[in-house]
Amino acid sequence: MSNPIGDPVAVARLADQYRREAGRIDQAFQHAWRHLNDIEWIGRRADMARGDMDVRRSEITHYLAELRSMARQLDDHAQWMAETIRELTDLENRVRGWAAGRPAGVGAPDASLIGAFPPHCSFEWRALAQRLRAAGVAL
Repeated sequence: MSNPIGDPVAVARLADQYRREAGRIDQAFQHAWRHLNDIEWIGRRADMARGDMDVRRSEITHYLAELRSMARQLDDHAQWMAETIRELTDLENRVRGWAAGRPAGVGAPDASLIGAFPPHCSFEWRALAQRLRAAGVAL
């Protein structure tokens, strides 16, 4: 069932993709770095090339750290999404279950407090549950 929060599995897959790409780039660069250092260069041009590679190494290290940081942030967001979906689904199930057992006109409080049900995984379920609790409903 789709929901307005999104798909935490897709976000977690994107995080994995970022992590794999960072690993692939890191491995390729480390391989190139080792081969470059195995070459015995001497002279001014060799020194310039080594200096240029040091700059590139620093840049790549920075970009790899950014990719890995984005992957961690995506993991955190996917976890938040999954927890929020579970929470809202649980609230929806509890409210719908309570409403089914308390149809409108069968004592107070009853389902007439609800009006219309919010869409699945809507943050409105939090407000509705709070309004019902304030009216004395135990969810």
